[in-house]
Order: sequence, then C-alpha cells, then structure tokens
Amino acid sequence: MSPLLKFILFALITLPSVFGLKAQNSAPPEEALLGGNLDAPIRIDLFSDYQCPACRKLYLETIRPILKDYCEANKVCIVYHDFPLKSHQYAREAARYSQAALRVGRRQWLAVVDALYTNQPAWSQDGKIEAALAGAVSPEDLQKIKKLLSYPYINEAIDRDLALGQNRKVASTPTLFINASGREQKVVGGIPYPV
Repeated sequence: MSPLLKFILFALITLPSVFGLKAQNSAPPEEALLGGNLDAPIRIDLFSDYQCPACRKLYLETIRPILKDYCEANKVCIVYHDFPLKSHQYAREAARYSQAALRVGRRQWLAVVDALYTNQPAWSQDGKIEAALAGAVSPEDLQKIKKLLSYPYINEAIDRDLALGQNRKVASTPTLFINASGREQKVVGGIPYPV
C-alpha cells in the first residue's frame, strides 16, 4: 500500500474522532422528532422549508405551543421532514445546517431549528445562516456542525425527505400529515393553534 493511500485511510478513520464526531454518523439515532415520542396517540409529519414565511409562521404560532402543551405530555409526536423548495435560494443550505446539527445532538438540533425560524427574516435576505445560529449553540457545537456539512450523508438525508414528500404528493410548504386513531388527514398551509 502506498504511503499516500495509508495517509488517506488514516485520515478518514481518525479525523472524525479528533473533531468530536462519530465516524458512523450517517444517520441520527431516531427520526427527527421535534417533540413527543413515536408511541404518542397523535403523530404529525411536518414537511417544511426553513426559508418559507408560511412555515415560519406555522412554527412560531402553532408548532411551538403544541410542543409545550401536547408533546411534553406525550399526547402528540411531531416528526420533522426537510422539504427545501428550489424557489428559496438559501433553504437547502439551512436544511444542511439542520441535518448536521441533528447529528451533533438533539438539543443542538432543536436550538438550530428554533434559531432558523426565529431569525429567518435576516438570513433569508443575505444567506448568513451561520450568523443566525451563533447565539443558539455553543461555539464548539457550531464548529462540529460546520465540519459535518461536508459529509455526503447530509445531502442524502435531505434528498430522502424530499423523495418521501414527493411520494406523499407534497407540492408546497408547510404540509402536515396528522395521524390519529388509524386515520390520516393531509393539511396544506398554515393551521392556527386553536384548530
């Protein structure tokens, strides 16, 4: 084996651990759960785009209260699916940051999701996503997230969510699939919290 090949193999094996990353980190340990558990009586699959103003409104005005009032009591489970629209210039990059944060840890991912929606008016204008996340996670976690952005499985995870959405006939965001008592209801667009 050539010295160059040995060096490349060594780097591929050791560099992730040097930076605090797991080498076998291609998928998060569970689905991207915003809240609740998979055994909750109601499951909401949310297909969303971080740069979509309607998605931001849904997250801030409806999803946040559901997380607090229903997910904490495990009455509702919300599964998040990235569905960046091509018409939104920075949506895919935001989804990449989200996917990378999910692999750093659930706490970090939830903070990134919240920061992306909260700070959407700023980063959606200039593409400075990293600046929007600076206060949401520690500098060390942000560095880990940035390093993971280069891993191919980040894009693969987004592509899987997009394919799942396309198979379920998602054409716009936000789109929710609400499952309860063996029935599913598709909801396109925002839905007020009282509903």
